[in-house]
Amino acid sequence: MNIKEWEHLELNRTSNIFPQRVIKDENIKKEKLSIVYMMVWTKVCGGSKIILEYANRLAKKGHKISIVTYDDKPTWFPISDEINFIQVPEGEEIKKYIPQCDLLVATSWKCIYEAVESNKAPVAFFEQGGSHLFEAEKLDERKRQVVEDRLKLVPFLYTVSQYSSDKIKQLYGRDSEIIYNALDNNIFYPREEKIKQSEMTSITIIGSEEFKFKNIEAILQVIRKLKERYPIQLNWVTQTKPERNKEEAIINPEQKRIGDILRNTDIYICNSEYESFGLPTLEAMTCGATVITTDTGGMRDFVQDGKNALVIQKNDNKDMEEKIELLIKDNKLRQKLAEEGIKTAQRFQWENSIEKIEEYYRKIANYQIFNDKDEKEDNNDER
Repeated sequence: MNIKEWEHLELNRTSNIFPQRVIKDENIKKEKLSIVYMMVWTKVCGGSKIILEYANRLAKKGHKISIVTYDDKPTWFPISDEINFIQVPEGEEIKKYIPQCDLLVATSWKCIYEAVESNKAPVAFFEQGGSHLFEAEKLDERKRQVVEDRLKLVPFLYTVSQYSSDKIKQLYGRDSEIIYNALDNNIFYPREEKIKQSEMTSITIIGSEEFKFKNIEAILQVIRKLKERYPIQLNWVTQTKPERNKEEAIINPEQKRIGDILRNTDIYICNSEYESFGLPTLEAMTCGATVITTDTGGMRDFVQDGKNALVIQKNDNKDMEEKIELLIKDNKLRQKLAEEGIKTAQRFQWENSIEKIEEYYRKIANYQIFNDKDEKEDNNDER
């Protein structure tokens, strides 16, 4: 079942279930947890990378981790052999393949219904954003209502930035825990040599032309113009082979290669309409690239205009062109912003995020599902 088929299923469900009820039991204290992640998509994207990174790191710390999905086991990201990867056969109900656990993590609103209905464990929803959050005004009424209904079902909710947390509250009336994304310092770290050796300016962009909200084509248009005046090396990293644009692209590279590209980048450009966090921008920062970005929302937790990056207006190619040209001409400014970006990125370490997620998961694992049957038995005991 692909992601569109899964969404179609969710939008056309006729049955309803009540919100998952949980009861706190202070006696349930577990150091090591059994955690199940439900994923609708395991292919290359920032959201999948974060989920798989959490899974690997939690497994390394001794937690029992399972991933349940209809999608294929990813080959683009190394998954620990300690993780139980369960690929559900086409046409089967995914809830039947969820193992018993202390905690179920739905990583998309499309997972929530079956996670709660499985009745295996308390459910947490890991919200990483999407059109239902950042383009809600474009949703048809049916989809908006289904998303709202799903978020009402789940008792625990966490996300990756203040921006996405505010959006969740504004649109769906739910509070959420914030646990920031983090950097893999084995892959993303600053280059040792900071002196520019070439007159060629290296510019990197990351994103597929298929994702309209990333506005990749606008960046390409501006760089074509600038190439008429300046020697520029474009590094376009994309998940899919371009169909509309003829620029040479680096298609679906390994994470280590992306780190190498960013370490040799002078300017990194993000032109998105929105991002729940914007991990590639932070990765570029920590590798020593100077960042130019739109106000994507999620970047507000780490970007400061004029201090560690330059912020450009959305849908303003002229502003983008002027900011790129400024950095091409002013090497001192570029270096100053890059150095501040490296300092900023140091705050986002996996050790901090893992410690916080463990604390959050253990708190949730202190709860048990409160079923109607249990309630009736308790009432009879009281009589």
